[in-house]
Amino acid sequence: MSQSRPPDDKVKELAKKKAQLDAQIATLDARRRLSQKKNEDRLKWLLGTLVFDNLSAEPALQSIVRRDLPERLTQRDRDRGLWQILFPDAQEDRS
Repeated sequence: MSQSRPPDDKVKELAKKKAQLDAQIATLDARRRLSQKKNEDRLKWLLGTLVFDNLSAEPALQSIVRRDLPERLTQRDRDRGLWQILFPDAQEDRS
């Protein structure tokens, strides 16, 4: 005759397994989010490189960058200095 475990023991065992599964799910989800972030960062870098490499040869692209980039620059000196690298002929305060 087999002895069955008390219901409380079974509940504790299942709760422990659930906690382990929840931890595994959280780990996999974090790994997935990190992978997505790395892919998005890589894509931004590739697009930025493409734009930067073609900026001097494409007047339409220059126009877009001159119009939209100042809104993304902060007031930090370094960011304003970056504007001068892209457009050395531009006035210092474009924003």
